[in-house]
Amino acid sequence: MNPRFLLLALALAGLSPASAAPGPDVLRLHAGQTTTANGAQITLLRFSDSRCPPRAYCILAGNVTAKVFVRKGPSARLYTLFLPGQAVNTPGGKLNLTAATRAERGQPRPVLTFTLD
Repeated sequence: MNPRFLLLALALAGLSPASAAPGPDVLRLHAGQTTTANGAQITLLRFSDSRCPPRAYCILAGNVTAKVFVRKGPSARLYTLFLPGQAVNTPGGKLNLTAATRAERGQPRPVLTFTLD
């Protein structure tokens, strides 16, 4: 057996899934709620949902707009995120709005889902 192949096999066998880079933090917030991640305090101040209702025919699909306040140490700033949209750089990392539940009768308040890298 080739010694280089044996060394490579031994090196790869020592790798475990725990050595992989951790994934982004997933944050689920409703309006007015605050959480902490990556040392930053993140508050969903408000949001608007102009998406087309279920079982309706719409000319435009619409979007979700969220106003988020991020504070880390002496740095504090208001960000506007969109769904669909792109991540924004914050002091706590890249913040992205990835999903939003709809307000429906008998359901709890809508929840917005963010990822923070």
